[in-house]
Amino acid sequence: MKNILTINPGSTSTKVALYKAADAWSVSEIHAANVKHDPEELESHPEPADQLELRSHAVESFLEESGNPVIDAVSGRGGLTRPLEAGSYIIDKQMKEDLLSSRYGYHASNLGALIADNLASARNVPSLITDPVGVDQFQPLARYSGHPELPRRCQLHALNMRAVAREAARDLGGKMEDFRFIIAHLGGGISVSPMEDGRLIDVNHAMDGGPFSPQRSGALPLIPLVEMCFSGRWSSAEDAINELTRRSGLLAYLGTDDGLEIERRAVSGDQPWLEVYQAMAYQISKEIGAMTTVLKGSVDAIILTGGLPHPPLSNWITERVGWIASVRIHAGEREMLALARAAARFLFGEDELLNY
Repeated sequence: MKNILTINPGSTSTKVALYKAADAWSVSEIHAANVKHDPEELESHPEPADQLELRSHAVESFLEESGNPVIDAVSGRGGLTRPLEAGSYIIDKQMKEDLLSSRYGYHASNLGALIADNLASARNVPSLITDPVGVDQFQPLARYSGHPELPRRCQLHALNMRAVAREAARDLGGKMEDFRFIIAHLGGGISVSPMEDGRLIDVNHAMDGGPFSPQRSGALPLIPLVEMCFSGRWSSAEDAINELTRRSGLLAYLGTDDGLEIERRAVSGDQPWLEVYQAMAYQISKEIGAMTTVLKGSVDAIILTGGLPHPPLSNWITERVGWIASVRIHAGEREMLALARAAARFLFGEDELLNY
């Protein structure tokens, strides 16, 4: 039996959990917490290096409250790394330098590997990340955009998407490499990707492409967008990006991104709530259909995952895409469990850790 600590930093909190693993699949949660951080304290420590100490101390307090169990491995959420193959990685010096300097962009998840390494080093046990945001398995044709200076980039919810692909494949009697899936992660951001041979070979960029989401605009009409950028509406590129990624989507149309409120109003038939919510399902369905062409129509299953795929949204999507393949609902985000299972695969000899 192995004890695994998982760490997933967010913008204002750090999710932490202890798991017990009997083998690579038999992984069960022992104790979990979502440690909230004082926003003012975070603001006064804006640099990753400063927050590293603060958040590491919070995780140590969690372990003390849990009775200071013996830990066999620490698995941290992978952040914005350089483009990587999918898999689990040793947390090495170069990775830590890239994440501390925000070389490939800043996100709270950058701290996952750093906290994991801190705690693991103090206990002389292995630490790892798995399927970070930087996973890039694009096939060559997927990189073309229409302008050579603007190649399509890969950014997707790889950790959760590969976790549910493993689950679905196991339910179907095989491994994810045996099946051809379309996987749609539906949450604050939306990623729709075709999987072939266990690889996520294309995707709408979750920050600036594909369907609109609760706060993000998704793909927009190009010429009106350029005109808007030069209209004086925004004083900087940062202002424009913030509006399109934080104040658009359902929030812009309805004045809220509260999923329960939107669902309640839509189900009751209130307009424009019903039409806007259906429009998001419509766009998601179109993206699934588009990704079906990447697999030339040969799809074993469509997987809906993340926080949003439940009725009526999941029903509307299924009505439009169910003719392509069976639709499997794996609702919820499995980041913590996926991190624990990755560590278990390593500890029980099923996976080797890759070098960054």
